[in-house]
Amino acid sequence: MVKTRAQRIKRMSVVDALCIRSQISVKSARYCKTVSKHLAKLQLAESGKNSSLVVCPSMGKTMKLYSMDAKRCKLSLLSTIDPSQRTPEVFMYMISSYNGIICCVNMIYDEDVENKFCDLQIWICNPITKETLLLPQGTPSFEFEPSIGVAYGSDVSDYKVYRIFCTGKIIPEERGPAEGFYVQEGRFFTKYGHSLAYECEVYSSSTGSWKNIGTVPCLPMSCSLRPYRRTGHIFVGGKVYWLVSLDAPGKILSVDLEGKFEVINLPAYADGLREDEQITEASHLINLKGSLGLLVLHPENMDVWVWKHDGERYSWVFQFKDVVPIKDDELILAVTALDNKIICVNETHWRIYDMETEKWKRRKSPRTGFRNPVVLPFTESVLPCKYCLYICMDTMFFSFVCFLIHVICLLNQVTAV
Repeated sequence: MVKTRAQRIKRMSVVDALCIRSQISVKSARYCKTVSKHLAKLQLAESGKNSSLVVCPSMGKTMKLYSMDAKRCKLSLLSTIDPSQRTPEVFMYMISSYNGIICCVNMIYDEDVENKFCDLQIWICNPITKETLLLPQGTPSFEFEPSIGVAYGSDVSDYKVYRIFCTGKIIPEERGPAEGFYVQEGRFFTKYGHSLAYECEVYSSSTGSWKNIGTVPCLPMSCSLRPYRRTGHIFVGGKVYWLVSLDAPGKILSVDLEGKFEVINLPAYADGLREDEQITEASHLINLKGSLGLLVLHPENMDVWVWKHDGERYSWVFQFKDVVPIKDDELILAVTALDNKIICVNETHWRIYDMETEKWKRRKSPRTGFRNPVVLPFTESVLPCKYCLYICMDTMFFSFVCFLIHVICLLNQVTAV
């Protein structure tokens, strides 16, 4: 018996509809105002098969983002981010990328107001859908540019933004470094500075507000290679990590999704080594296949360490050493990792190391060169910037929505042709 068209449509399940829909271009899906949570997950998994890099070669008043395949190193314009609420005359800077959602910051600047507080605007953006979300301002930071870190939960649409700031309050029981001397009753006394309190607050996408989680044990280090100096961090294994100090023994600050801080030391090198054979200023935290990694660049070689758990505790495990074709006068401006590749960027070139073949590749950059470049792993998605509760739909309605989305995308493709 030959089945009618209606019978064939009736047998199509929600899973079938989702599978068909997940194969449609993510860029086509951006025209749909609402996408189901399950559909977003399937589409993200489909896009994840072709992960690439999101690149911002240079800073400007409008932030131009490019997509790049790590194999061919060919840039193609992905999106331009320039929200109307951005503080004018100030550049945006990308600091995080995960599941197709990026986080950007820019300085809040008002020439008519002179005070001792400074802050950053924090943006959550989706380059594919062009959606942007400006987070509410946090607690004012006293003479200290806030340090930012972004974490992502197990739910695809859940994220947290950590913001370390200075309260301006003096800690009475702690004294700062010596600032000089003073004389009292004919005797010399050392004059000490005062220590200020630093705290952390976290913004949760599920609540849409900031929550103070207390003091921090130490501060992320300032890096002169970044326009916003304390925003360098990575998210891996459910934690945010910042470099704190490169001076022996060197330290890293971490915070988990529950707001618990931890300080760990950098790997220890053998005694008697020259300074440039130990931890150098060209040391970078990287996400190495889902584990915290540390890349240390030396004048002629590099070391890669991994923070691993042996069943009882975590410790640094030396992964490998290899030569580097990077000249002494080449300043590495950005470092990231994607699959089996470690990507280093200077002002004019890409340096890509393949951990499987143990070989380096050198690629030229755009003619304009790199100025404050950012390079991060990226997967296209239609996830919203603002956390929302998805409404459960019954089978018939959900199938109809999938069919309607499919028709819209087909019409869009026909129009484009």
